[in-house]
Amino acid sequence: MNIMTQLQGLIKKNLTQKQENFLTALFSNGGNISEALKTAKYSHHSRKDVLASLKEEIAERTKVMLSGAAVKAADNIIKTMDVEVDAEIPTNRLELRYRAAGDVLDRIGITKRQQIDVSGEIKHGIVLLPSKKPMVDVTP
Repeated sequence: MNIMTQLQGLIKKNLTQKQENFLTALFSNGGNISEALKTAKYSHHSRKDVLASLKEEIAERTKVMLSGAAVKAADNIIKTMDVEVDAEIPTNRLELRYRAAGDVLDRIGITKRQQIDVSGEIKHGIVLLPSKKPMVDVTP
């Protein structure tokens, strides 16, 4: 069973055959929107409308696709940590692979997400000023 069949099994909303053809073509051709529109027999002018109507479905299928890459990403991290195995790969290349694998895992929610909690307390205070002295006449 290929990934496209698995993705089609996860359809939550009722899609027309044309929309399904577009999505299948989009994920089969590596994300080339123009080609997917052409394959599904949409007008190239309808690009914005098609993408807007399928935004949630594209995001959902992309998450499934990324979760399929999670094992490879985790394996990449492990191999990157084992420098002796990949001694012929330059260090900067290993770092790039490590970060890319970490990004994939972050995006599917496997690694720890960083969250900053900012809170503050506003205190309103009263400032008491000294009383004004009466004006003194300085004219001769």
